[in-house]
Amino acid sequence: MRSSAARAYSLLFLLSGATGLVYELLWVRLLYQAFGSTVQSVTTVVAAYMGGLGLGAWLLGRWADRHARPAALYGGLEIAIGVFGLVSPLVLSLAHRVYVAAAGAWQLSGAASVALRFGLAALVLLVPTTLMGGTLPVLTRAFMGADRAALQPSLGRLYGLNTLGAVLGTALAGFFLIEYVGIRASLWGTALVNLSIGVVALRLPDPRGEARGESADRGREPGEAPAHALQRVALLLLALTAFASLLDEIAWTRVLVMIVGGSTYAFTLVLLVFLLGIGVGSAVVARRSAPAPEAAADVALAQGVTAAGAAALFVVFGLLPRYIIAVFQAQSLGATERLLAMGFGVGAVVLIPALGMGMTFPLLTDLVALRDVARGSDVGRAYALNTLGSIAGAVLTGFVLVATLGTDRTLRIGVAINAWAALTLAVLVARRVAEGSEQRHRLRLRVIGAGGLASVGLAVALAAPRWSTRLIDLGPSIYARQPMTAGARQDFLEHRGVRQLAYREGWNATVSVWESGTGRTLKVNGKADASDHGDMDTEILLGLAPVAARPGATAALVIGYGSGVTTHVLAAVPGMERVRVVEIEPAVLDMSRFFLHVNDTVLTRPTVSVVVDDARSALQIDRARYDVIVSEPSNPWLAGVATLYTPEFFQIVRARLTEGGVFSQWVQLYQLPAAVVTGIVRNLAAVFPHVEIWFSSPGDVMVLGSARPLTYDRAWLGRLVGARGSLGELGREYLGVDQPADYFGHLLLGPAGVGELLKRPGVAHRDDLPRLEFVAARRFLDSRGTEGVFDSLVAIRAATQEADGASPFLFARALTVRRGDPAALRYIDAARRARPDQPLWTVNAAAILLGLGDSTLADTALGRLVRTGRDPGAWLLSGLVATRRGQSARAFALLTGALAAGADTAEARAGLAVVAARAKDWARAAADARAALVAARGTLRHPYPREWLGDALTRFALEGPPRIADSLIRAAVTGRDGWSKLHEFLAVAALRAGRCEEAAQQFILLLEFGIERDDGPPLVARCRRGEAL
Repeated sequence: MRSSAARAYSLLFLLSGATGLVYELLWVRLLYQAFGSTVQSVTTVVAAYMGGLGLGAWLLGRWADRHARPAALYGGLEIAIGVFGLVSPLVLSLAHRVYVAAAGAWQLSGAASVALRFGLAALVLLVPTTLMGGTLPVLTRAFMGADRAALQPSLGRLYGLNTLGAVLGTALAGFFLIEYVGIRASLWGTALVNLSIGVVALRLPDPRGEARGESADRGREPGEAPAHALQRVALLLLALTAFASLLDEIAWTRVLVMIVGGSTYAFTLVLLVFLLGIGVGSAVVARRSAPAPEAAADVALAQGVTAAGAAALFVVFGLLPRYIIAVFQAQSLGATERLLAMGFGVGAVVLIPALGMGMTFPLLTDLVALRDVARGSDVGRAYALNTLGSIAGAVLTGFVLVATLGTDRTLRIGVAINAWAALTLAVLVARRVAEGSEQRHRLRLRVIGAGGLASVGLAVALAAPRWSTRLIDLGPSIYARQPMTAGARQDFLEHRGVRQLAYREGWNATVSVWESGTGRTLKVNGKADASDHGDMDTEILLGLAPVAARPGATAALVIGYGSGVTTHVLAAVPGMERVRVVEIEPAVLDMSRFFLHVNDTVLTRPTVSVVVDDARSALQIDRARYDVIVSEPSNPWLAGVATLYTPEFFQIVRARLTEGGVFSQWVQLYQLPAAVVTGIVRNLAAVFPHVEIWFSSPGDVMVLGSARPLTYDRAWLGRLVGARGSLGELGREYLGVDQPADYFGHLLLGPAGVGELLKRPGVAHRDDLPRLEFVAARRFLDSRGTEGVFDSLVAIRAATQEADGASPFLFARALTVRRGDPAALRYIDAARRARPDQPLWTVNAAAILLGLGDSTLADTALGRLVRTGRDPGAWLLSGLVATRRGQSARAFALLTGALAAGADTAEARAGLAVVAARAKDWARAAADARAALVAARGTLRHPYPREWLGDALTRFALEGPPRIADSLIRAAVTGRDGWSKLHEFLAVAALRAGRCEEAAQQFILLLEFGIERDDGPPLVARCRRGEAL
């Protein structure tokens, strides 16, 4: 029976585990503020942290054997940890300053920068982590006393309790302390807990009682036990299994954030469940030491459980996106309920193999320890080897395996290691135990179970098909929120109509490029971050807005490359001499080749340079100054991104700007409550006294900040936009800026409007109290309360537009660029009612209402416009409405009139092609369709006429003359190869022309778009038999 003192020490060690994880998470955050959050920074900090733990275990485990009262030594260690915790904010702040000064002065990069980060991290963390690493072997020695048989139960219990305490610490830090208490206050509070643990430990009696606490072996130099194969293999496995554990944890995290989303809560969940499994697994094996063969058999079984559990992911992987879709389809669930549901999903992947991992360490330690004497040094040696393996796992997985082999193959390597460990030990145990002995009978089931589980895991790892990169890249937690039918859900799972052009698992993120009929999209960790269609207005205005406010800018810096459009805009500014890009993920830069048609091969320009680093780190060590700095990070709910919205970061930005320089910060309004937007603007206004807010669309705004008032030179604007501007075409096609004055329609809030906004409550967010990423993450899980943010900003605009000199009509005109956007209806309709004589408002309002299923305005007002004037928009929309209704004669007259009036040629010609194709006037239909293909621009102002061309080409494919149909469809494919429908048309046209193999190739190509035509093989077979189709 355990003594009350032993129970008290157990509770203290549980709390010690909690404080250890709190320290780790908080110290790592502070170091990231200096070093950045690249894989190099993360890995160097983790390696330094683990290195200290291993060193402490090895050194202090030996000291424990010489100490009269190891329990008292443990108390002293906790007090020392607490003392360092109290001063750690100051120490880490000094390290921050040293790094910035040294790296900036020497302009370090690459290996030199990594070496400096590791050196500083090791220097800062060496003392506390060495102390922490020593607590386990020291307290285990205190629990063992002189009883060698107590090693396994003592270590298993303490290691398990400490790890379960780490679960508590993870939850406290990840769900409460960082957001509500702050980093420094949490460190001081945690330090007080450590001091209290130490004081209590010093006052408690030894956990085994005074009589049993004296070591019978003290002062005696124990002899070495005979070496044998089991011990040698166990020593190797202490490092190798730890390597596999870190490999699994890193790879699981990379996979799971793709599915559950990359919020801070997702990372907390993975770590929490991983530690929970290890803690429970360790507690399971907390029993008295057994003979070596039995301990080896138990390790084999534990590794078999790990191998089989880890391999199960390859079997159930396809179910995970479906499960997350179901979680987000349940509209009644709030953030907490969804977080718990996601935790179950993470547990299904992580928990079982983590249980096996937790069982392994205490068992292996018992196996390698000398059999005839109780020593803390044996525990310290085992822990040090385990830590070395963990460091190797972190470094190799983060730097090499995931980036070169991918998470799929990396995880298979982990399964293979676990299976090899289980099978090797099972064989050694079977050979070591005599035939027919009682021990052999007792171990038989464990050995067979270990071998069976390991074999199953290895077989699955070798034979299971690689998981689909299309499936892992779905982003179900992001894009499966709206209610879906069963058919729509299946289409979503198959990415129907979209093909993956590239997929690369980089050092810091997984990056891919997708293509569909609308265009190409860049995705990072499953989330769309840039495109060549719907995001173009934002990408353009991000670069245009700051240079418009800074005449004569010659140097610019861009944070986040994306598709490269913003960099292209800045590089195209007249007189721009230098553009520097800071991008954290090299794979994003590699994907630039898929967007050359919109970024104009900007990376090849001699004036453009790239640095691969975290933005905070790069800006702190950069000594250059810039006239314009643009920050376009991803959404604030993503882990790590919120550090780019703090006043401290804005101070770093201001220090890199020239006098009168302008900063442009992208803020996504979707899935953000108004208080978060206000908080971001308030942070920026605290650093930049002059702030304005511009918008590209109702979902995206740019917050401009400068030390000087933002003024606009009309002559300079004329050099940027309008008929003679270097960015004239981009401004016209994506922002609706025909002349420089139109640009001011994108002003959302001027100085007076910003002043009114800042009177509203906002979320406090700074480096020490980073609330934004948690509030945003909860709104990501449950977006209720994030609606109407743009409308609330527009209400402020309406109240302050006179003071800011803003025009409601220019504002409404800017909203017409995204044709048919329902978010713009109330403002365009207000302009229509205020100025009913201007056709622009009526045409655009009618178009939006038609998209919403209301044709009343189109039927009444458009007719009057057509009769009374020659407005091209009215003629075109009326003609398309007539086309949709099958009124061929009226449609032909209206669309012909629209062309004469100067309407969008592509859309009008496509409508005329439909009218002619319906009449089976194939020659005229082909001519109109070709004219539409030539004129199609595919911009926001002149979108690609997919609906009408799709209708016309469908009729050609099914009924038109085969030769004309084939030629026309091929011309369409040449211009828009990513539109899956065109490949279906080509297949049908080829079948009709008797080109069976070409049709088969097109059906195969459709598989890339997630489209499997069930009638494809039978149709090809009939074609090959010469049967009529």
